[in-house]
Amino acid sequence: MPDGTVHDEAANAVSERVREGVAPGSLRHFAVLFSGSPERTLLEAVYAFESELRRIVAGTSHEATHARLQWWRGELDRLAAGRPSHPLARALLPLRGRREVDLALCHEMLVAADLDLARMTYATWQELDAYLFRAAGAAQTLIAATLAGDRGLTPAEREFARRLGAAVRQSEMLFALDRDLAHGRLYAPTAALEAAGIDPVAFAGDRHAATAGAFITGWQERVCRELDSLPAILTEPALRGAQRHGLVLAALHARWLARWSAGSRPAGGPRPELGPLTRLWTAWRTALRHG
Repeated sequence: MPDGTVHDEAANAVSERVREGVAPGSLRHFAVLFSGSPERTLLEAVYAFESELRRIVAGTSHEATHARLQWWRGELDRLAAGRPSHPLARALLPLRGRREVDLALCHEMLVAADLDLARMTYATWQELDAYLFRAAGAAQTLIAATLAGDRGLTPAEREFARRLGAAVRQSEMLFALDRDLAHGRLYAPTAALEAAGIDPVAFAGDRHAATAGAFITGWQERVCRELDSLPAILTEPALRGAQRHGLVLAALHARWLARWSAGSRPAGGPRPELGPLTRLWTAWRTALRHG
């Protein structure tokens, strides 16, 4: 096969994965678009890798999924050594050797995939937070370090990325609650459910009960407050400008959550979505404010 054909096939494979991770019109798409960074392609590659892991975990064969995740462990080791073979791993290669970019964070993302595959439950908010860092905080830290460039991450930016990832992942959990429960994945901390007078087993079976609805509303409000508080972490205008991607992403998720409240739709009904103009306006206004 001619080298040009191989190259084209590899490029197409990466483009397909990027479309899955940063789908046109998605919240991530607008966050990357309005980041103002020349590193957009690398940001998209990080999201594409995260999406690849989620796609693998969503597979129907536990054995095949486990084997695929194990293969990726070896591939990440090859990436760290500078000789990856997968087109997506090659797209991540520019991360190697950059200041403050720790490729071990990619392994943390794999740990999160393992936890999802095992349908792990979490007793407390602190336990959930450890999962949230692996599931999304690690990716946001890689992105934040990429955007920080040669000067390296400040402690404020590192904290911002960690909390951004946790809030965004919880936002996704709230919107995917029915689907996750149907697949046997319960992310709500069991001790917190019990403290609210909710049997975790009953919650998994019927989250539309009044007590469950109140718990979900409280969780939603907790995430909204966290999203709204994120800009204050970056006290310097220069840091806000550098991390515009994360600020736009936080604003979009806050707007998304504001459109939804527990019990506002019937069981099985469509979840509310932000229209494309609302997404565009929110992203543009946030980017302008922090530019």
